[in-house]
Amino acid sequence: MSEAVLDPKTLAVETERYHHFITLALWLAAITGVEIVLIFLPVAPVVILTVLSLLSAIKFFAVILWFMHLIYDARLLFWLFFAGLALAFATFAAMIILFSVDRIDTKWFA
Repeated sequence: MSEAVLDPKTLAVETERYHHFITLALWLAAITGVEIVLIFLPVAPVVILTVLSLLSAIKFFAVILWFMHLIYDARLLFWLFFAGLALAFATFAAMIILFSVDRIDTKWFA
């Protein structure tokens, strides 16, 4: 049985990718730490929710791009994924607006 030998160039590229993954994991852990600390700060809830949403979006796209390997694939795959994500968000927002409490006719509940 012959053993597959990696050439140095391929090995260097894979080592660089490995280091990118470790660095990204450390950044994600740091962002999570910031999120946890932010929850306990005496700041207005609007500010906390806004910052948490932005940090979550950053973490989401970092995971999507690197851990799902979209950064190494064709850009079309990223845009297809993003289009599906936008469609899901729009559907979710429409359902929240459609079934919001202030739109319910409460005369039947009295």
